[in-house]
Amino acid sequence: MPTAMSDSKGLHPQAATERSDPFADIIALARSVTSRTRLHRESLNVIVRHFQSPYGAIHVRYAAEVIQDDAHSGPGDPNFWKSAVQQFLTESLADGRSSARLLKSRSGDARVALLAAPIYDPSGPAVGALALITNVSDDAEWTARLAALEALCRLVSFCCEFVGPQKTGAGDSRQGDSALAKAAACESVEQFAFAVTNELCNRMDCNQVALALAERNHVRILSISGLDQIGDRSPGAASLRAAMEECLDAESSIVFPREEAWSEQSDTGDHRLHKQWHGASKGDAVASIPLFVDDRVVAVVSLRRSRDQGLSREQLDQLSARLATLVPALMLARKAHRSAIRHFADSVVDSWHALLSPGRMGRKLCAAGLAIAIVYCSFGSADYSVRVPCVVQPAEARHLSAPFEGVLAATFVVPGDTVAAGQVLAVFDHRDWNLQRAELQAQWNVLEREKDRAMAADAPVEVQLALANQALVEAKLKIVESRIERASLRAPFDGLVIHGDLRKRVGDRLVEGESLFQVAPDSVWKLELEIPEHALSWVEAGLNGGQTFQNPALSGHFTGFAKPEQSQKFRITHVRPGAELRREKNVFIAEAELTSGNGESHADRSAKRSSTSDQSELSAEHGPLETSFSCWIRPGMEGVARIDVGRRPIRWIAFHRIVDYLRLRFWL
Repeated sequence: MPTAMSDSKGLHPQAATERSDPFADIIALARSVTSRTRLHRESLNVIVRHFQSPYGAIHVRYAAEVIQDDAHSGPGDPNFWKSAVQQFLTESLADGRSSARLLKSRSGDARVALLAAPIYDPSGPAVGALALITNVSDDAEWTARLAALEALCRLVSFCCEFVGPQKTGAGDSRQGDSALAKAAACESVEQFAFAVTNELCNRMDCNQVALALAERNHVRILSISGLDQIGDRSPGAASLRAAMEECLDAESSIVFPREEAWSEQSDTGDHRLHKQWHGASKGDAVASIPLFVDDRVVAVVSLRRSRDQGLSREQLDQLSARLATLVPALMLARKAHRSAIRHFADSVVDSWHALLSPGRMGRKLCAAGLAIAIVYCSFGSADYSVRVPCVVQPAEARHLSAPFEGVLAATFVVPGDTVAAGQVLAVFDHRDWNLQRAELQAQWNVLEREKDRAMAADAPVEVQLALANQALVEAKLKIVESRIERASLRAPFDGLVIHGDLRKRVGDRLVEGESLFQVAPDSVWKLELEIPEHALSWVEAGLNGGQTFQNPALSGHFTGFAKPEQSQKFRITHVRPGAELRREKNVFIAEAELTSGNGESHADRSAKRSSTSDQSELSAEHGPLETSFSCWIRPGMEGVARIDVGRRPIRWIAFHRIVDYLRLRFWL
């Protein structure tokens, strides 16, 4: 905060002159503005101009409403004093009372004062403050200016009570706001009713005041003045309740006995129940006043006074007007303190009565449709299916391993390649076997010459020896040729290489029996369905032809994540006996064959395709072979399988999981 001031920062050495009456200006503002925010801001401008202040600020808080503004007068720069005034305003808000601070210049006799005064709520407490900077000539002047500022802020606080909606019917509005505040402070509607009845009893000098809520054709007494508890079966409470219900039926004020002024009333009924209450109360004057919301009676207030005081028509009219301001608070308290069950019951009852009221044809049609849907869901049945995750696997897979220990010379395929039957997949180095075959072939030729020489020399023993050696060489030659033939790994059938990438192992020595390739048919696939435990019994019953299923051969549809727009039928063949851990869940694996539209499996179609020469005839007889499905399917793909387990009651479909959970949770 600045501790010294300069004559060049907007403060004039001469004293402030009053060119107008600020009190009259603020009162005129209160008559013209329509909101408290506008009143505070305009009043700030009036006060700043009156004190010829280069900067002033205001901060007021009404509940959630915050009013914050600043103003200045004169040609000086207001930003020079902004930080000092804002800090002084903050301190004044925390202090909650008027305060002042005198500042002097470093040279000369010029003085300025920081002044602040609180702004009050009409009900009493301080809700804000106004602070400004002004020049003063001596100590007496800044004290007088502080008193003037405090008086102006008091006037602004007082005028707030008459601004905006409170101009018209200010008394009723304040009374209604007070009732709402009282309802908000109560913990129950009964507590609010006791406060209202006791207050009315004291103000009206009554012997007894009661308040009851209207519930259809009956009333529920909330409170009776002077009583902490209400005995429903006591004679006094019974006669009081009967009189209140008579007022509820009549939908008009009832008083007994009547004075002469009441003879003009059009209603001339006997009001026997009020007469009985009058007799039970030993001749006291009794009256009941209905409280309305939208032409509907929502509550009844009953009063009892001594006979000599009586109840005049003017008094009941004034009381009716006063009670009308309590209705919103009463309804608020009633709704705010309802239990969840009560709230639901009231909503159902209100909706039912609104539905039965005349008109509302659209709602009635919707209700009729809802009733039909409820009946159908209660007694109808529908096809039930279980959705489980699944994985695509080849229906048949052939493993090709190393035929002997040797060096891999070359590989010609990688996983994903389509191969034909007999196609060479890889070749082992067989050069040594080629040399051995050449050597054995040469030995066989030598033995052939020896045999011819022995036959020419007529030496049968040498001939037989040469033939035996030739047979031995031929056997060795066949072994070598067999190894050379096995050095080339060939595809056992038309299919797809699903495992085996040997490109980085060319030149390595492989051991005999090591798995090298895995080949599967490219058009025959199976599904591994992960059946949860709660659905296992349904699947096994379907496989065993249970009586509760219409289709003994359990089937369904498969949709892959790769192409959700395509689905394929399948047929479950069997379920593995043991559980497995998949996706951190205990499941049972069911195997299923993909089928065509007529229920024929892919394996059957493939066998028929291989045995049928005319493919066009096969397609015409059995439909397309789902080539579009087979072209994108790959082993290991995942998807969702929908297993059709038969028809079930709709109510069972909707609630069986909840019932099972409750049985397991609470041992039902």
